[in-house]
Amino acid sequence: MQHPEQQPWRTKVSDPAAFAAEQDRLGGQWTFLGLKSDVAREGDWFRAMLGGRSVFVQQFAAGIRGFENLCAHRHYPLRTVDRGNGPVRCGFHHWQYDSDGLAVGIPKCVEQFGMLPRQLGKKLERVQLALCGELIFGRFSSAAADDEDLESYLGEGFPILQAAFTRESAMLRSSLTANANWKFGYQISLDDYHIVAVHPRTFGKQGYLKPESVRYFRFGRHSAYFHEASSDALAVMARDCRSGAYTPRDYRIFQFFPNLLLVHFEAGGRWYVLLQQYIPLACNRTILRSWLSPAAFGSIKYLPWRRPFEPLITRVVMSYVCQIGGEDNAVCEQLQRHAHEIRTQPVYGRHEQRIAWFEQVYAVSMSSPRARPVSPHGDSITAGGLDRLLEAGSR
Repeated sequence: MQHPEQQPWRTKVSDPAAFAAEQDRLGGQWTFLGLKSDVAREGDWFRAMLGGRSVFVQQFAAGIRGFENLCAHRHYPLRTVDRGNGPVRCGFHHWQYDSDGLAVGIPKCVEQFGMLPRQLGKKLERVQLALCGELIFGRFSSAAADDEDLESYLGEGFPILQAAFTRESAMLRSSLTANANWKFGYQISLDDYHIVAVHPRTFGKQGYLKPESVRYFRFGRHSAYFHEASSDALAVMARDCRSGAYTPRDYRIFQFFPNLLLVHFEAGGRWYVLLQQYIPLACNRTILRSWLSPAAFGSIKYLPWRRPFEPLITRVVMSYVCQIGGEDNAVCEQLQRHAHEIRTQPVYGRHEQRIAWFEQVYAVSMSSPRARPVSPHGDSITAGGLDRLLEAGSR
Protein backbone atom coordinates (compact mmCIF):
# COMPACT_ATOMS: atom_id res chain seq x y z
CA MET A 1 0.00 0.00 0.00
CA GLN A 2 1.36 3.37 -0.97
CA HIS A 3 2.02 5.82 1.82
CA PRO A 4 -0.20 8.91 1.43
CA GLU A 5 2.40 11.56 2.33
CA GLN A 6 5.52 12.69 0.54
CA GLN A 7 7.10 14.26 3.61
CA PRO A 8 9.95 12.05 4.87
CA TRP A 9 8.93 9.96 7.84
CA ARG A 10 12.01 10.97 9.81
CA THR A 11 10.82 14.60 9.69
CA LYS A 12 7.33 13.75 10.87
CA VAL A 13 8.44 11.86 13.96
CA SER A 14 11.69 13.54 15.01
CA ASP A 15 11.61 17.24 14.11
CA PRO A 16 10.30 19.68 16.78
CA ALA A 17 9.18 22.22 14.17
CA ALA A 18 7.21 19.59 12.26
CA PHE A 19 5.68 18.41 15.54
CA ALA A 20 4.57 21.97 16.43
CA ALA A 21 2.98 22.49 13.00
CA GLU A 22 1.25 19.10 13.24
CA GLN A 23 -0.22 19.81 16.65
CA ASP A 24 -1.36 23.27 15.58
CA ARG A 25 -3.54 21.67 12.93
CA LEU A 26 -4.73 18.77 15.08
CA GLY A 27 -5.96 21.24 17.70
CA GLY A 28 -8.92 21.93 15.41
CA GLN A 29 -10.05 18.27 15.56
CA TRP A 30 -12.47 17.10 18.26
CA THR A 31 -10.15 15.59 20.90
CA PHE A 32 -10.98 13.73 24.11
CA LEU A 33 -10.08 15.85 27.15
CA GLY A 34 -11.49 14.04 30.20
CA LEU A 35 -14.54 12.87 32.14
CA LYS A 36 -17.58 14.70 33.50
CA SER A 37 -17.01 12.94 36.81
CA ASP A 38 -13.72 14.84 37.12
CA VAL A 39 -15.66 18.13 37.29
CA ALA A 40 -18.63 16.93 39.31
CA ARG A 41 -18.66 19.82 41.80
CA GLU A 42 -18.65 23.53 41.16
CA GLY A 43 -15.05 24.70 41.08
CA ASP A 44 -13.64 21.30 40.05
CA TRP A 45 -11.14 21.46 37.20
CA PHE A 46 -8.67 19.26 35.37
CA ARG A 47 -5.80 19.96 33.03
CA ALA A 48 -5.41 18.41 29.56
CA MET A 49 -3.50 18.79 26.29
CA LEU A 50 -5.09 19.96 23.04
CA GLY A 51 -3.13 20.58 19.87
CA GLY A 52 0.14 20.78 21.76
CA ARG A 53 -1.25 23.41 24.13
CA SER A 54 -2.15 23.09 27.81
CA VAL A 55 -5.86 23.63 28.51
CA PHE A 56 -8.12 23.20 31.51
CA VAL A 57 -11.78 22.25 31.88
CA GLN A 58 -13.75 23.58 34.85
CA GLN A 59 -17.23 23.32 36.36
CA PHE A 60 -18.76 26.76 36.95
CA ALA A 61 -22.24 27.68 38.15
CA ALA A 62 -22.94 28.46 34.50
CA GLY A 63 -21.76 25.04 33.32
CA ILE A 64 -18.60 23.25 32.19
CA ARG A 65 -16.19 25.39 30.19
CA GLY A 66 -12.70 25.07 28.82
CA PHE A 67 -9.86 27.53 28.34
CA GLU A 68 -6.25 27.60 27.25
CA ASN A 69 -4.08 27.36 30.34
CA LEU A 70 -2.32 30.74 29.93
CA CYS A 71 -3.00 33.94 31.82
CA ALA A 72 -3.90 36.81 29.48
CA HIS A 73 -1.49 39.07 31.38
CA ARG A 74 1.99 37.52 31.23
CA HIS A 75 1.10 34.00 30.00
CA TYR A 76 1.77 32.21 33.26
CA PRO A 77 0.05 28.80 33.49
CA LEU A 78 -3.13 29.16 35.52
CA ARG A 79 -3.18 25.46 36.44
CA THR A 80 0.17 23.97 37.41
CA VAL A 81 -1.05 20.55 38.62
CA ASP A 82 -3.35 18.00 36.99
CA ARG A 83 -6.57 18.66 38.92
CA GLY A 84 -8.09 20.62 41.74
CA ASN A 85 -10.92 22.88 42.90
CA GLY A 86 -11.02 26.63 43.15
CA PRO A 87 -11.34 29.94 41.31
CA VAL A 88 -9.41 30.73 38.15
CA ARG A 89 -6.68 32.81 39.75
CA CYS A 90 -3.17 33.27 38.41
CA GLY A 91 -0.36 32.47 40.83
CA PHE A 92 1.98 35.06 39.27
CA HIS A 93 0.07 38.35 39.78
CA HIS A 94 -3.32 37.19 41.16
CA TRP A 95 -5.37 38.04 38.09
CA GLN A 96 -8.74 36.29 38.51
CA TYR A 97 -11.17 35.24 35.77
CA ASP A 98 -14.89 34.56 35.59
CA SER A 99 -16.76 31.74 33.83
CA ASP A 100 -16.51 33.61 30.50
CA GLY A 101 -12.74 33.80 30.81
CA LEU A 102 -12.85 37.55 31.44
CA ALA A 103 -10.32 39.06 33.85
CA VAL A 104 -12.57 40.54 36.55
CA GLY A 105 -10.15 40.68 39.48
CA ILE A 106 -6.93 42.57 38.77
CA PRO A 107 -4.98 43.90 41.77
CA LYS A 108 -4.44 47.68 41.63
CA CYS A 109 -5.91 47.69 38.13
CA VAL A 110 -6.60 51.44 37.84
CA GLU A 111 -3.25 52.26 39.37
CA GLN A 112 -1.34 49.87 37.11
CA PHE A 113 -3.31 50.04 33.84
CA GLY A 114 -5.37 53.23 34.09
CA MET A 115 -8.77 51.58 33.85
CA LEU A 116 -11.13 49.09 35.51
CA PRO A 117 -10.70 45.33 34.85
CA ARG A 118 -13.77 45.08 32.59
CA GLN A 119 -12.60 48.10 30.62
CA LEU A 120 -9.24 46.40 30.10
CA GLY A 121 -11.19 43.51 28.53
CA LYS A 122 -8.53 40.80 28.79
CA LYS A 123 -9.85 37.25 28.26
CA LEU A 124 -8.63 33.69 28.17
CA GLU A 125 -8.75 31.75 24.92
CA ARG A 126 -11.88 29.59 24.90
CA VAL A 127 -11.94 25.89 24.03
CA GLN A 128 -15.09 24.60 22.37
CA LEU A 129 -16.57 21.70 24.33
CA ALA A 130 -19.04 18.94 23.55
CA LEU A 131 -20.16 15.75 25.29
CA CYS A 132 -20.51 12.11 24.35
CA GLY A 133 -22.05 10.43 27.38
CA GLU A 134 -19.54 10.79 30.21
CA LEU A 135 -16.74 11.94 27.88
CA ILE A 136 -15.75 15.57 27.33
CA PHE A 137 -14.27 16.51 23.96
CA GLY A 138 -12.78 19.82 22.95
CA ARG A 139 -11.22 21.69 20.05
CA PHE A 140 -9.84 25.06 19.13
CA SER A 141 -11.82 26.83 16.46
CA SER A 142 -10.63 26.23 12.90
CA ALA A 143 -12.06 27.34 9.60
CA ALA A 144 -12.23 23.76 8.33
CA ALA A 145 -14.12 22.22 11.24
CA ASP A 146 -16.42 24.85 12.74
CA ASP A 147 -19.55 23.45 11.10
CA GLU A 148 -19.03 19.84 12.25
CA ASP A 149 -20.49 18.98 15.64
CA LEU A 150 -19.15 16.13 17.75
CA GLU A 151 -21.87 13.64 16.85
CA SER A 152 -21.20 14.16 13.15
CA TYR A 153 -17.47 13.90 13.74
CA LEU A 154 -17.71 10.57 15.61
CA GLY A 155 -20.39 9.14 13.32
CA GLU A 156 -21.34 5.56 14.19
CA GLY A 157 -18.84 5.72 17.04
CA PHE A 158 -20.90 8.31 18.93
CA PRO A 159 -23.61 5.97 20.31
CA ILE A 160 -20.96 3.30 20.99
CA LEU A 161 -18.84 5.62 23.15
CA GLN A 162 -21.99 6.98 24.78
CA ALA A 163 -23.14 3.50 25.78
CA ALA A 164 -19.71 2.31 26.91
CA PHE A 165 -19.20 4.90 29.64
CA THR A 166 -21.95 6.07 31.93
CA ARG A 167 -22.05 8.21 35.05
CA GLU A 168 -22.27 5.04 37.14
CA SER A 169 -19.11 3.52 35.68
CA ALA A 170 -16.30 3.08 38.24
CA MET A 171 -13.02 3.62 36.42
CA LEU A 172 -9.51 2.53 37.23
CA ARG A 173 -6.79 4.74 35.74
CA SER A 174 -3.17 4.31 34.75
CA SER A 175 -0.52 6.32 32.94
CA LEU A 176 2.60 5.23 31.05
CA THR A 177 5.25 7.46 29.49
CA ALA A 178 7.16 6.61 26.31
CA ASN A 179 10.17 8.45 24.92
CA ALA A 180 8.71 8.20 21.43
CA ASN A 181 6.47 10.04 19.00
CA TRP A 182 2.76 9.58 19.66
CA LYS A 183 2.13 8.26 16.13
CA PHE A 184 4.35 5.24 16.75
CA GLY A 185 2.18 4.28 19.72
CA TYR A 186 -1.13 5.04 18.10
CA GLN A 187 -0.23 3.07 15.00
CA ILE A 188 0.63 0.03 17.09
CA SER A 189 -2.99 0.07 18.24
CA LEU A 190 -3.93 -0.14 14.55
CA ASP A 191 -1.53 -2.99 13.84
CA ASP A 192 -2.60 -6.64 14.14
CA TYR A 193 0.58 -7.96 12.52
CA HIS A 194 2.94 -7.40 15.47
CA ILE A 195 1.14 -9.48 18.08
CA VAL A 196 3.23 -12.66 17.82
CA ALA A 197 6.60 -10.89 17.96
CA VAL A 198 5.77 -8.29 20.61
CA HIS A 199 3.14 -10.06 22.76
CA PRO A 200 4.10 -13.77 22.66
CA ARG A 201 2.63 -14.53 26.10
CA THR A 202 -0.64 -12.64 25.63
CA PHE A 203 -2.20 -11.59 22.32
CA GLY A 204 0.25 -13.65 20.28
CA LYS A 205 -0.14 -16.97 22.10
CA GLN A 206 -2.50 -18.32 19.46
CA GLY A 207 -0.34 -17.24 16.52
CA TYR A 208 -1.11 -14.84 13.71
CA LEU A 209 -4.69 -13.83 13.06
CA LYS A 210 -6.53 -15.74 10.40
CA PRO A 211 -7.64 -13.37 7.62
CA GLU A 212 -11.16 -14.76 7.67
CA SER A 213 -11.52 -13.97 11.40
CA VAL A 214 -10.76 -10.26 10.98
CA ARG A 215 -13.24 -7.59 9.94
CA TYR A 216 -12.07 -3.98 9.54
CA PHE A 217 -14.45 -1.05 9.34
CA ARG A 218 -13.84 2.53 8.33
CA PHE A 219 -16.28 5.24 9.42
CA GLY A 220 -15.41 8.84 8.68
CA ARG A 221 -11.93 9.59 10.04
CA HIS A 222 -12.07 6.56 12.30
CA SER A 223 -11.72 2.78 12.09
CA ALA A 224 -12.52 -0.42 13.99
CA TYR A 225 -11.51 -4.05 14.28
CA PHE A 226 -14.14 -6.71 14.97
CA HIS A 227 -13.42 -10.38 15.50
CA GLU A 228 -15.47 -12.76 13.35
CA ALA A 229 -18.19 -10.26 12.51
CA SER A 230 -20.58 -9.74 9.63
CA SER A 231 -20.25 -6.91 7.13
CA ASP A 232 -23.00 -4.90 8.83
CA ALA A 233 -21.78 -5.50 12.41
CA LEU A 234 -20.69 -1.90 13.01
CA ALA A 235 -24.03 -0.46 11.92
CA VAL A 236 -25.88 -3.03 14.02
CA MET A 237 -23.76 -2.27 17.08
CA ALA A 238 -24.31 1.49 16.71
CA ARG A 239 -28.06 0.91 16.38
CA ASP A 240 -28.20 -1.39 19.41
CA CYS A 241 -26.09 0.98 21.52
CA ARG A 242 -28.42 3.81 20.61
CA SER A 243 -31.45 1.79 21.73
CA GLY A 244 -29.78 0.30 24.81
CA ALA A 245 -30.01 -3.23 23.45
CA TYR A 246 -26.33 -3.95 22.75
CA THR A 247 -24.75 -7.08 24.29
CA PRO A 248 -21.02 -7.79 23.76
CA ARG A 249 -20.25 -10.78 21.57
CA ASP A 250 -16.56 -10.57 20.77
CA TYR A 251 -13.38 -8.52 21.11
CA ARG A 252 -13.68 -5.14 19.41
CA ILE A 253 -11.46 -2.09 19.19
CA PHE A 254 -12.24 1.39 17.88
CA GLN A 255 -9.71 4.07 16.93
CA PHE A 256 -10.99 7.65 16.96
CA PHE A 257 -8.84 10.18 15.15
CA PRO A 258 -6.59 11.74 16.21
CA ASN A 259 -5.44 9.85 19.34
CA LEU A 260 -8.20 7.94 21.17
CA LEU A 261 -9.11 4.25 21.24
CA LEU A 262 -11.87 2.20 22.84
CA VAL A 263 -11.56 -1.55 23.47
CA HIS A 264 -14.16 -3.92 24.83
CA PHE A 265 -13.13 -7.38 25.86
CA GLU A 266 -14.02 -10.23 28.19
CA ALA A 267 -11.82 -11.29 31.11
CA GLY A 268 -12.75 -13.81 33.78
CA GLY A 269 -16.43 -13.91 32.91
CA ARG A 270 -16.81 -10.11 32.93
CA TRP A 271 -16.91 -7.65 30.03
CA TYR A 272 -14.73 -4.56 30.32
CA VAL A 273 -14.33 -1.33 28.40
CA LEU A 274 -10.92 0.28 28.08
CA LEU A 275 -10.38 3.86 26.96
CA GLN A 276 -6.84 4.84 25.98
CA GLN A 277 -5.33 8.08 24.71
CA TYR A 278 -1.88 8.82 23.29
CA ILE A 279 -1.10 12.35 24.47
CA PRO A 280 1.71 14.09 22.53
CA LEU A 281 4.08 16.07 24.77
CA ALA A 282 6.96 16.52 22.32
CA CYS A 283 8.09 14.99 19.05
CA ASN A 284 9.80 12.25 21.07
CA ARG A 285 7.68 12.01 24.21
CA THR A 286 4.15 10.64 24.77
CA ILE A 287 1.89 9.78 27.68
CA LEU A 288 -0.46 6.81 27.30
CA ARG A 289 -3.46 7.31 29.60
CA SER A 290 -5.86 4.44 30.29
CA TRP A 291 -9.30 4.23 31.90
CA LEU A 292 -10.68 0.75 32.64
CA SER A 293 -14.22 -0.02 33.75
CA PRO A 294 -16.60 -2.98 33.89
CA ALA A 295 -18.79 -2.59 30.83
CA ALA A 296 -22.03 -0.67 31.30
CA PHE A 297 -23.74 -2.76 28.64
CA GLY A 298 -24.59 -6.45 28.56
CA SER A 299 -22.31 -7.48 31.41
CA ILE A 300 -22.47 -11.01 32.79
CA LYS A 301 -24.16 -11.04 36.17
CA TYR A 302 -21.98 -11.34 39.23
CA LEU A 303 -21.62 -14.66 40.91
CA PRO A 304 -22.26 -14.17 44.64
CA TRP A 305 -18.71 -15.10 45.61
CA ARG A 306 -17.20 -12.70 43.09
CA ARG A 307 -18.65 -9.38 44.21
CA PRO A 308 -16.22 -8.70 47.11
CA PHE A 309 -13.26 -9.44 44.84
CA GLU A 310 -14.36 -7.24 41.92
CA PRO A 311 -11.99 -4.31 42.71
CA LEU A 312 -9.06 -6.73 42.96
CA ILE A 313 -10.02 -8.47 39.72
CA THR A 314 -10.25 -5.12 37.94
CA ARG A 315 -6.77 -4.19 39.20
CA VAL A 316 -5.43 -7.49 37.86
CA VAL A 317 -6.99 -6.73 34.49
CA MET A 318 -5.43 -3.24 34.55
CA SER A 319 -2.01 -4.78 35.28
CA TYR A 320 -2.49 -6.86 32.14
CA VAL A 321 -3.37 -3.69 30.19
CA CYS A 322 -0.20 -2.01 31.51
CA GLN A 323 1.90 -5.02 30.53
CA ILE A 324 0.62 -4.79 26.95
CA GLY A 325 1.19 -1.04 26.93
CA GLY A 326 4.71 -1.42 28.27
CA GLU A 327 5.61 -3.96 25.58
CA ASP A 328 4.27 -1.63 22.88
CA ASN A 329 6.10 1.37 24.37
CA ALA A 330 9.39 -0.52 24.29
CA VAL A 331 8.97 -1.03 20.54
CA CYS A 332 8.06 2.65 20.07
CA GLU A 333 11.17 3.80 21.92
CA GLN A 334 13.38 1.63 19.71
CA LEU A 335 11.71 3.10 16.63
CA GLN A 336 12.25 6.61 17.96
CA ARG A 337 15.97 6.02 18.56
CA HIS A 338 16.40 5.25 14.88
CA ALA A 339 13.79 7.64 13.48
CA HIS A 340 16.45 10.01 12.10
CA GLU A 341 17.76 7.17 9.92
CA ILE A 342 14.47 6.51 8.11
CA ARG A 343 14.83 7.13 4.37
CA THR A 344 11.85 5.31 2.85
CA GLN A 345 8.12 5.13 3.43
CA PRO A 346 6.66 2.24 5.48
CA VAL A 347 5.16 -0.82 3.81
CA TYR A 348 1.75 -1.92 5.09
CA GLY A 349 0.34 -5.43 4.91
CA ARG A 350 -3.22 -6.70 5.13
CA HIS A 351 -3.34 -6.59 8.93
CA GLU A 352 -1.94 -3.04 8.90
CA GLN A 353 -4.75 -1.70 6.73
CA ARG A 354 -5.99 0.68 9.42
CA ILE A 355 -2.57 2.37 9.63
CA ALA A 356 -2.86 3.27 5.95
CA TRP A 357 -6.35 4.67 6.63
CA PHE A 358 -4.99 6.70 9.54
CA GLU A 359 -2.20 8.10 7.37
CA GLN A 360 -4.70 9.18 4.74
CA VAL A 361 -6.78 11.07 7.30
CA TYR A 362 -3.64 12.50 8.88
CA ALA A 363 -2.46 13.81 5.49
CA VAL A 364 -5.78 15.58 4.91
CA SER A 365 -5.60 17.10 8.40
CA MET A 366 -2.09 18.40 7.77
CA SER A 367 -3.30 20.19 4.64
CA SER A 368 -6.20 21.90 6.44
CA PRO A 369 -6.08 25.52 7.67
CA ARG A 370 -4.28 26.16 10.92
CA ALA A 371 -6.32 26.35 14.07
CA ARG A 372 -7.27 29.90 15.02
CA PRO A 373 -8.21 31.15 18.49
CA VAL A 374 -11.83 30.64 19.37
CA SER A 375 -13.97 33.64 20.21
CA PRO A 376 -13.90 34.56 23.90
CA HIS A 377 -17.68 34.15 23.71
CA GLY A 378 -17.31 30.60 22.38
CA ASP A 379 -18.92 27.37 23.41
CA SER A 380 -19.74 26.03 26.84
CA ILE A 381 -21.68 23.18 28.35
CA THR A 382 -24.57 24.75 30.22
CA ALA A 383 -25.64 23.57 33.63
CA GLY A 384 -29.11 22.83 32.34
CA GLY A 385 -28.06 20.88 29.27
CA LEU A 386 -25.07 18.68 30.00
CA ASP A 387 -26.24 15.99 27.64
CA ARG A 388 -26.75 18.39 24.73
CA LEU A 389 -24.11 19.15 22.11
CA LEU A 390 -23.68 22.91 21.89
CA GLU A 391 -23.11 25.07 18.89
CA ALA A 392 -20.00 27.21 18.55
CA GLY A 393 -19.93 30.97 18.93
CA SER A 394 -21.88 33.44 21.00
CA ARG A 395 -25.63 33.66 20.78
